[in-house]
Amino acid sequence: MEKDDDVVVFGMYDSPIEANIVKGVLESNGVIAGVMGDSTANALMQGFSQGAMRVVVFRKDLQKAQQIMDSTPPEELNIED
Repeated sequence: MEKDDDVVVFGMYDSPIEANIVKGVLESNGVIAGVMGDSTANALMQGFSQGAMRVVVFRKDLQKAQQIMDSTPPEELNIED
């Protein structure tokens, strides 16, 4: 059974920088977010595989998080493709 306080993956990113920018945008707009896979040991020993960083939010905030990111101009994110 799905619960509002379940943690769900909002998005997957190639680097901790990208993931933390998204996390910061979400949090500055009132959505609690976290980054999973942010490991210095992983970065030093193995590097990051594609999509290794996951931004997570509570299920109840998933729609709001998407709306925030959809309305945030790309230049504000400053993420290079």
